[in-house]
Amino acid sequence: MWIETQRLVLRDFQRKDLPALARILANPEVMKFSPTGILSAAQTQAKIEQFMISYQAVGFGKWAVMLRSNHTLIGYCGIAIETIDGQEQPELGYRLDPTIWGQGLATEAAGAALDDGFHRCQLPYLLGLVERANTASVRVLQKLGMSYVKETLFYGLQMDLYRLNR
Repeated sequence: MWIETQRLVLRDFQRKDLPALARILANPEVMKFSPTGILSAAQTQAKIEQFMISYQAVGFGKWAVMLRSNHTLIGYCGIAIETIDGQEQPELGYRLDPTIWGQGLATEAAGAALDDGFHRCQLPYLLGLVERANTASVRVLQKLGMSYVKETLFYGLQMDLYRLNR
């Protein structure tokens, strides 16, 4: 998979992406609102493997997000099947390097993933989970047109659930 936006490239992860993604996912600022907290290199490698399995199993997953200008990996974005309220559901998620925050890149990447999920994958809806205190991510979901549904527990954390229908 290879998707280009105005400023980004979203593509399938490769094992060679491990050092760049491990650096990002080990950053406490990036993982502040993650239910898992910071990840080790081994945990990041397992995550990349899960992403790669998802491409084959369901036809989508979290993609490597790179700057189009220089192909620097800046994080991940995409759709994963998560157990939410006891049901397997498509959830949009992203983690990006803080050096590029505030430029609208999360919205750009998530918008591309959302379009792919609705058009190529024909998903009937997408969900977004976010801690209410993560106001930047709340704004991203709202900019994408997602609407607040309810509070829910996810990995033992109180999260707000957002939804957008195709």
